[in-house]
Amino acid sequence: MKTKIASFFFLLVSLTAVSQRQKEIGTKFDYDERETDLKVVLVDNYNHYMSSAINVDASMQSVNKIIIRKFDQKNQLVETFTEEFPYKDVFTLHTYLGSFELQNEKLVVFVDCYSNKTKKKEIFQITFDKKTNLFDKKVIAEYTFESITKSGTTYAMVSQNKNYIGIVYSKYANKKIAEENQCTLIDGRTGDLLWQKDVPFPLLSFTESVVLSDSGKFIFARTTKETGSQNVLAIADGNTVESKDFGKEDVKIKKPLVFSIGSNEYLIAFNNYAHGINRGEYDKVLFYDLNAGTVLKNNRVESLEKIKDLSRVNFNNLSIQNDEIYLFVDSDFKSGTKPDPTFPNSTFKVAEYSNGYPSLLIFDTKGTLTRTEDFDVLPFKEPSKSMSVMNIKGNYFLNSYIKYPHSSSFFDGIYRLNNGAIDQSLKITSLEDIKEGGIVLTKFSNYLPDAKRLIIAKSYGSNKMAFVNVLDIQL
Repeated sequence: MKTKIASFFFLLVSLTAVSQRQKEIGTKFDYDERETDLKVVLVDNYNHYMSSAINVDASMQSVNKIIIRKFDQKNQLVETFTEEFPYKDVFTLHTYLGSFELQNEKLVVFVDCYSNKTKKKEIFQITFDKKTNLFDKKVIAEYTFESITKSGTTYAMVSQNKNYIGIVYSKYANKKIAEENQCTLIDGRTGDLLWQKDVPFPLLSFTESVVLSDSGKFIFARTTKETGSQNVLAIADGNTVESKDFGKEDVKIKKPLVFSIGSNEYLIAFNNYAHGINRGEYDKVLFYDLNAGTVLKNNRVESLEKIKDLSRVNFNNLSIQNDEIYLFVDSDFKSGTKPDPTFPNSTFKVAEYSNGYPSLLIFDTKGTLTRTEDFDVLPFKEPSKSMSVMNIKGNYFLNSYIKYPHSSSFFDGIYRLNNGAIDQSLKITSLEDIKEGGIVLTKFSNYLPDAKRLIIAKSYGSNKMAFVNVLDIQL
């Protein structure tokens, strides 16, 4: 009983302390429910921007554009900039590939445009410069294809250190047509083209996933006729393609992450057995030395086996300090059904997914999973995220709704981790006391140390949002 009273008293003291911080709310602005990849970019002490894209190809109702909103220090909306996707003819289809920052000065966006009439595919690089508020548009790669159904797939990716951006166009392949990947490497600091190279593979050999290393190499995780479902690696730079395998580990890996410690590069990936009985698709996490071409460790992750209807595990944040690798992950899982957006006036249903069950996986430099911290947080429906992570001078902060002990409620806030675990006594701030209401968007969290200002966001219904400053805050 004394423990429960103490916990309740501590909870009241904690909530009272964080509610006293000065906060200011900015302009409530409208946004389109069709906007995707909403994120805060190009942040400095004077302005920040929110970028997004609408990518809808629907004949006469097509909407394809980039949207960039500029905000001042008070979170007031200053101006909105839009740029239409390149348009060739009514037969043109578009795929938004993603966006990446260039040294906090520019935002570069990649769009795949392809027309069944011309049988031509063009990859556009569209750059927004915050100094001029102007867009620059150019074609960085151009290909031909046989038909829309055989037009291939294009991927955009960035290295963990942000020094390189990669574009991979994987041509159509089947049992009779060998796979060919056309790779483009771009300087992640300037946006300049570094090299382009065709990477062909033998017949009956297929790429499962591809990722970019900190040294600017494309890492292909592949299956071949000889290995069946088991994966092998192909590592391509501007001159050579090197093959490596996983030795005696019979693995089929999910989309991997590649990072470096000094001059050594490592691959980390969730995986299961390529052959035989599995507990689940994400029951193990593999640690692989890319330089040596050897598996250091393949660790079992028991907490992920308990997630019902698990669809995917996402890498959220990775950092290295004190001879430990901190890897934050979260999970997407099926949480119900919703009307099919492709047929809005029908009774068709599609699966609906939510994001939640975040964890911190801690490894030593030999690849052993030494500890797992699971966070009891409130899940959110797609495309929202259940938490975001900030690393401020080696200290980790979560923006999330945390469940308090001896309570069925979840409380929003910024929480400082204590040795990787959530400690309610280290709650930094909350937005629950702002009278305007709304829901904290946990995917947004940016801290400006010079200004001692934390920027977070709230949503109001399905199409209105505002950014909020938490002032005089020392993280």
